[in-house]
This record gives sequence, structure tokens and C-alpha cells, in this order.
Amino acid sequence: MDRDTPSSVPLPGWLTVVGSLAIGFHLTALLVLILAAPSGPWPTPMGADMALAPWFASKLNDFFLPYYLKPLKFTHNYHFVTNRTSTTGVYFTARLRDGNGEVFLTLEVPDANANRWVRHRQSLLARGLGDDQPVPPMMGESVAAPNQQVNKVKIWDLMEGKQRELILREVPEHLVPRDRPVMKTSDWTELLVRSYVRYLARKYQAESVEVVRHSQEPIPPAALIGDFPAMAFDELISHFGPVSASGK
Repeated sequence: MDRDTPSSVPLPGWLTVVGSLAIGFHLTALLVLILAAPSGPWPTPMGADMALAPWFASKLNDFFLPYYLKPLKFTHNYHFVTNRTSTTGVYFTARLRDGNGEVFLTLEVPDANANRWVRHRQSLLARGLGDDQPVPPMMGESVAAPNQQVNKVKIWDLMEGKQRELILREVPEHLVPRDRPVMKTSDWTELLVRSYVRYLARKYQAESVEVVRHSQEPIPPAALIGDFPAMAFDELISHFGPVSASGK
């Protein structure tokens, strides 16, 4: 005996409407996240800069991001870092030392011989080491409290006899030079250096690791029509100094 078996059971109309609204809400949240991302860098009279997102997208994203997208871990705005010519080129070397202070191994990051996936992660690490921050000059003198020392800050300073080599020096805040721009490492950079040093020391049984950053500024289009110092685009070498296996 033949039986008429229905191929599909139609959904109730209200369920179809609710499902369509839920899908529309989700896609709208993702679209707003994409529109709310800064764009650029764009050329401006003051140099390359990022453009802010549209006002309406930022306001909508203030609702979607914390209350809906973050719990779902949908926080990437689909703006990928590609071949941005305005980004400073950075790589670094790690000099591993034994208990006698002798260098027994030197590594270069990113490693040209690593596979593309490892090299990409190493490139992100190297780029994180280039996030220097300006040191605002003090508008007065710093006086330590009784039985206390004045606050100190680590700044990049020129090495003696070198024009394109820097070294980290810890100086009191009131002795930070005020006649020139002064830079320091960011907290994120220091965290990356300490973490990578601990990893290398554990892997290669090193007592300390010295990280040396090599960076080069991008060549702006104005260099084709303007006069720039010959050394303006030379490699800048920055010495973080030896860091013990404990990351200190």
C-alpha cells in the first residue's frame, strides 16, 4: 500500500518571522562593526593619519559590541593589516648569553627560513616592539618625599659616539631632556620583550638575553621633490639591554 509521505513540514509563520528578524539583527551588528572601524592611513597636511568612523556607526557599535558581539566573540572588524607602506619596518635580534656572559647564539626575528605562518606571527611580535611613546616634559622640578627616591623613567638615549644607535637609560623624571623630543618604550613593548626573553631562556638554557631592535622609517612621497638628510632613512638600532632569564 502506498503512503503519501510529505517531503517537508511548513514552519509556522511567526517562527519564520522571528528567525528572519534574528538573522537580520545579527547581520546588522556585523555590518555596524565593520563601518565603525577607523580607515586609513590617509595623507593629510600633518602627515599620514587614520580617519574616524561615521558618527552613526560608532554610536550603534557602542551598543552592539559590548552587549552582543563580545559575548559571541565576534569582535574582529575585518580590516586586515596588509602591505601598508606607511608602517615602520621593524625586525630584531636576540643575543643569548651563558652564565659567563658570552653570546652563544644570535637569533633574528622574523626568521627568513621559517614557514609563512610562523614568520607572520614573528612579524607581529617585531611590530609590537616598535610602539614607542613620547615622554611629556615635566613643567617643574620633582622633589622626593623623606626617605624616598624620585620617580624614574626609562628613555631612549643616544649611545656615546653613535648617531643612529639608542640605548634604554633609566633617569629621574626631572632630568628628562626638555630641549628635544624624548621617547620611551610602551608597557606593551616591555611585556613582549620580557615574555619572549623568558621563552628563549627556557628553550635554549640561557642566563640572559639581549634584544636589539632594528627599525627603518618609510620613505614618504615628498622625498622625490624635497631635500632630506642622507641619514634620515638609515636603519635605527635600539638596544633594550640584557634581560635575565626571569624577565627582569
